[in-house]
Amino acid sequence: MPRYTTNWADYRLSSGQEFGVAVCGYSGKVRHMTIGPDPLRRSSIKFVDVDNSECASAEHCLAVSCSLNRTQPTSIAHMLDMPTDEATDEETGKIWGTDSTVDAMVKLTEKITDILPEEFKKGGQLMTADDSKDIGATQ
Repeated sequence: MPRYTTNWADYRLSSGQEFGVAVCGYSGKVRHMTIGPDPLRRSSIKFVDVDNSECASAEHCLAVSCSLNRTQPTSIAHMLDMPTDEATDEETGKIWGTDSTVDAMVKLTEKITDILPEEFKKGGQLMTADDSKDIGATQ
């Protein structure tokens, strides 16, 4: 099964809060986010397996506009540590034009995808043999 590299980009909000985004090497879209550096997740989220138009991460991915994505809103809520979607606060609702936390998160990831460095957005970045050795994987 072909493996596509996951790239990480770091950002900082005006409040000073740092967060990271995992960018899918297949689609070039944000697929996961972390608050702070979160080295544990970075060490485990290193690739995406795609074969015959099927993605192994398709049901747990923030890149909902990807043609392979099958993530349900309840899965996104779970990724946000919510049992179900919750209403945003009034200010956030105005900013994103929705009172759904899940919808606001999807809009945020789409906006971040738009401002990613161009080398991350191109997609189709297959892992090399050297990449696989770094994570103990086989091709």
